[in-house]
Amino acid sequence: LIIWKDQHCFYFKLQKDEADDTHSAQDETFLPPPLEDPQLNINHPYYDVARHGIIQLAGDDSSGRKVITFSCCRMPPSHQLNHTRLLEYLKYTLDQYVENDYTVVYFHYGLKSLNKPSLKWLQTAYKEFDRKYKKNLKALYVVHPTNFIKILWNIFKPLISHKFGKKITYLNYLSDLGEHLKYDQLNIPQEVICHDENLRRKQKGKLAPVVKVPPPRPPLPTQQFGVSLQYIKDKNKGELLPPVMKETVSYLKNKGLKVEGLFRRSASIQIIKDVQKLYNQGKSVNFDDYNDIHVPAVILKTFLRELPQPLLTFDCYDHILGITSVESCLRVTRCKEIIQGLPEHNYVVLKYLICFLHMVSQESIYNRMTASSLACVFGVNLIWPSKGTTSLNALVPVNLFTELLIDFYTNIFNSWTVPDVGRGLVPREFLSHGQNMNMNISRPTGQSECSD
Repeated sequence: LIIWKDQHCFYFKLQKDEADDTHSAQDETFLPPPLEDPQLNINHPYYDVARHGIIQLAGDDSSGRKVITFSCCRMPPSHQLNHTRLLEYLKYTLDQYVENDYTVVYFHYGLKSLNKPSLKWLQTAYKEFDRKYKKNLKALYVVHPTNFIKILWNIFKPLISHKFGKKITYLNYLSDLGEHLKYDQLNIPQEVICHDENLRRKQKGKLAPVVKVPPPRPPLPTQQFGVSLQYIKDKNKGELLPPVMKETVSYLKNKGLKVEGLFRRSASIQIIKDVQKLYNQGKSVNFDDYNDIHVPAVILKTFLRELPQPLLTFDCYDHILGITSVESCLRVTRCKEIIQGLPEHNYVVLKYLICFLHMVSQESIYNRMTASSLACVFGVNLIWPSKGTTSLNALVPVNLFTELLIDFYTNIFNSWTVPDVGRGLVPREFLSHGQNMNMNISRPTGQSECSD
């Protein structure tokens, strides 16, 4: 009887929400056409589900955690979508991130009687997502919740732990997401945006105050985050390596190489903001004060992610996506060709970073961070498209390219001449083994160029 009552409420509330949506937006169509992703290969193991764009990667949140979005409005009618396959695809996607801290954004708008999964399916889905998936899920944002969500909560409340319940945040409007995520990185369906606008128009006598956006301030002379490599170089007497990168790498190399899960964990948002502020003001930072090895790790990722142009540059994006079409035996050579086309400054900074990541991977027996694990973390922080965010299907070539850089560091970066050596502008790390200005920058066997 209880199960019957739950199912009755389940369907009744969903129909009521659907009726409310119809009244608020009569001109909206039910379903958009399948989202076309140019990187989606027809041979994808879940092509039948992935082509709809229901699940998407959406950059990082304020703590540098990967963000996965689930958009109900992208779900076709139930007879056109195998919900068992949808569950498998969701697990397949999350399996790429569950070893790291991650965030999920659930866009509820668009769930209707025609495309809803059954209550039994929802119960099965919850049971399928065991501790492996829940442990590192740090936040679940439910956007545009309705009474239907409340019914679901009551049904599942006996199964949901108090600890997991605290991770759920309900957001009534898209603008509320800005407090937690980088709003411009989210691939929000147009249907959800229109629904949000309709909700705001329905507010009776509660029009949001007009917010005057101040003009952007010019960066400080000591600015480190959100400015170009060239800007940092010009303000630091021609030094090629940004101070924040040198200091975080040096600290992590000395104290973090054997820390399990290095770069997988997040840190306090407020601490990260405080450290960024110190760097931007040109003040010294002592990471020992924070007693958390993940703070400098997050700071390094944040620095890369906030560069106006990715370290691997927009020009390289399409070339990198093509790495999967290259024969396996030629991929390292192709990687080398791509990075040798980088501007000199970017090449030097990239070489310094990859040298360090290669060192981290060499300690994977302790830190569990193989080249593949590091690639999953750093790939999207080294390259992204000039418009939008890296799609789930672009992750395969992006991560593969990054993994090759780390794994075959000595082969890929074995020689490259930098004209600035003679002017003393190349980091001394590259000159620590007796190299002179006329020699190629190469790593002697068994030694590291990213040593102090």
